[in-house]
Amino acid sequence: MAPMDRTSSFSAPSAADVDVGATLGSFELVGLIGKGAMGRVFRARHVRLGREVAVKVLNPEFVARPDVVQRFFREARVVNDIDHEHIVEVTDFVEAPGLAYLVMELLDGQSLREIMKQKGRKYPPLRRIVGIMAQVCDALEAAHGKGVFHRDLKPDNVFVIDRGGHDFVKILDFGVAKLRDSVDDQETSAGVILGTPLYMSPEQALGKEIDRRADVWSAGVVLFELLAGSVPFTAPSFVELAMCIREKPPKALPPRTPRRERIPRWLQAVVLRCLEKRPEERFRSMAALAEALRSPGRAERPAGHRRLLAAAAAAALVVAGAAATLQLGLHRRAGAALDSAWHGLEAWVAPRERPPAAAPPRDTGRAEASPPPHVPHVPSPHAPPSHAAVAPRPAGKPARVPTVELAIRSTPAGASVVRADTGERLGRTPLRVNVARKQANVWIEMKLDGYRPVRFTVDLRRDNKANITFQGVAKKAARRR
Repeated sequence: MAPMDRTSSFSAPSAADVDVGATLGSFELVGLIGKGAMGRVFRARHVRLGREVAVKVLNPEFVARPDVVQRFFREARVVNDIDHEHIVEVTDFVEAPGLAYLVMELLDGQSLREIMKQKGRKYPPLRRIVGIMAQVCDALEAAHGKGVFHRDLKPDNVFVIDRGGHDFVKILDFGVAKLRDSVDDQETSAGVILGTPLYMSPEQALGKEIDRRADVWSAGVVLFELLAGSVPFTAPSFVELAMCIREKPPKALPPRTPRRERIPRWLQAVVLRCLEKRPEERFRSMAALAEALRSPGRAERPAGHRRLLAAAAAAALVVAGAAATLQLGLHRRAGAALDSAWHGLEAWVAPRERPPAAAPPRDTGRAEASPPPHVPHVPSPHAPPSHAAVAPRPAGKPARVPTVELAIRSTPAGASVVRADTGERLGRTPLRVNVARKQANVWIEMKLDGYRPVRFTVDLRRDNKANITFQGVAKKAARRR
């Protein structure tokens, strides 16, 4: 991006007089795009070159406040410094008597808020939701790398444009962004609450110091809203909302999206991880969240994962011991041991580390039933180990592995199909293949020479059909010198 300088060397109208038809510098305002608490955004056209841009004009009541004007112009400096493809480009900022405005690239598309207003089958599918949010993560990871935290992520500030037949995200409005280790920007210091309350993290809502994990929380709220059609926390006043965000669990996600697609468990777990009250229990970065969205199953594990494994191993030993006792006929003791094992495991596992709607523990009531007619011999636990005590598995026909069918077609045909979680090449389209049933969603990658690669998920709990239309790779136009 080219460096930007303030300029006030021309005669300009005051902010109160700015409206469609007015001219600001070299730009004529030709339409109103939107308005918010701090300003209005106009579509504008360069009077000599005809190039169209967006012009964001600060509202009149804020122009006389140097602190607000400083924050308004800092947005331009912040965005220019990050310089990322998924963050809207700011090309100029101008301050004149009674007026302050930014000149930005003009985006032709829809905000995420507008996309969410669509009904029925027009509502974005899960694959699109995940793709959009992964790009949001990429943009904010770049901002965090420059020490900038957005602090006001919400659907209104996520703009989606079409680029080559695919969604391309642009993050807007870094006007309340916080610069890490900033000492001169008192308006963004701890104790001052800036942002949109419904999307604030607990620490932000209480005016505490924030870091990158506050944006992780906000991304979780946006993802929750995309999946559920509503935000996870509501209250009649800001104070009540702040206490609700700080102390209460989020509303439960519905089983299906507004489009009536079933929300997979792995995605529910991702949302809940983002909405942990303690920042250290959320995803450690936007990059980690993006990885969780793009590659379910390969995301970073929670901090308590090792503790979970140790607890599970200890519980397994108790369960094994209880099972042996059961075979010896000591039924009541076995039931108590199994109960102890299960409750001990629950005490070790943090809520975020258990999958949603986990299966209930083994019914220990069976321990009270009469033993089977034949009870196999179990050696005494005090006897030395013996290999003879392990009965060899009888030879026979191997158990049949349940499978699901994947029927995948493409236009054009002949695309290679690869299962991303294992790297297994399944074949070329048109393709009909059986794979092992699995309680999970897995990513499928399709490639065809001369076309953009395609990536989507399939549910291995049931048969799947997919018909993919490839988009051509646009040739880059030669630059004229």
